Amino acid sequence: MKKIICILFTLLFLITSLFADKSRFYVNGKVVDRMYVNAEDGLKVRDYPSLKSNRLCGLSYRFPVKVVAIGKEETIDGITAPWVKILLPRYEWKSFEPEYGWVFGGYLSTKTTAFSTKGLTEWNFKKYLSKCHWIEDSNDYPRTILCFEEDGEFKLQIEERGAGAFGTWKIDFKNMSVITKSAFMFAGDDDYTPEYETIVYEIEIINEFAFKIDGKRYVPNCEWSILYNEKNFKITDKDSSYYNLNLKYFLGALYSSESIFGSIYGRSEDLKDTYIKYGLYCSKNEDYMKSYHDYWDPIKAEHQKKTDIGIYND
Repeated sequence: MKKIICILFTLLFLITSLFADKSRFYVNGKVVDRMYVNAEDGLKVRDYPSLKSNRLCGLSYRFPVKVVAIGKEETIDGITAPWVKILLPRYEWKSFEPEYGWVFGGYLSTKTTAFSTKGLTEWNFKKYLSKCHWIEDSNDYPRTILCFEEDGEFKLQIEERGAGAFGTWKIDFKNMSVITKSAFMFAGDDDYTPEYETIVYEIEIINEFAFKIDGKRYVPNCEWSILYNEKNFKITDKDSSYYNLNLKYFLGALYSSESIFGSIYGRSEDLKDTYIKYGLYCSKNEDYMKSYHDYWDPIKAEHQKKTDIGIYND
């Protein structure tokens, strides 16, 4: 009898373990809305739930993702978890229409991990520097803005002076340094022959929201902290300028792409509807979240329905 009970207990434990990982993809019986990348080397987004499918883009460590459906389970790297269909980050869309892809859920978590430089890789260091533009944290004017673009382009801008340096950058990860090769220019000076100079920026201190170079502290030229600190992200219809300002900074923090700003602010769409469409989450505002769920719940239900019958792309 004891042997039978032991066997049953073991089977129960195995069954529970098998489904335990999948339970974190649901809240109150519904598909979870937002998760975070917990793979330090980043996470690939694919067009189908398979390692053999095409890569659409990559997501950096701790990046928030908008979940729309839960797919089939698979064991990868010794981890059994479902594939998860997500909304691609806005900067990866080819137009203003939403695009979707698949990531392996074994590398997603329901909570973002604390920022740490322990185990920092060259790839993540590049992502960190290119996630936004960095401005000198000083009361002196004009301030310097450093722009490490993901494609390797480097810009050093003098705040509101129409002057700066333009060139390329690369990482010297061993020495925690950034090497730039750029030429200083003035706006409109078309006849100027650029003289390129190589400068090494040694990163002295680095944390989630700032780093130091030559004793100068640089912070995001947008409210990056809003991404992980919702208490700073407020939406109010009573003060439209404050509402727009916060959403603008939030979008800049999340997507850090100036090309998007020009497209968004030249359109007549209601800003709140635009950000909801982009999957921006703000649990601290009930009115916003009601509109958010009114928009996304039917879309998620449709994606899940298609996924359940084996239709994996749109």
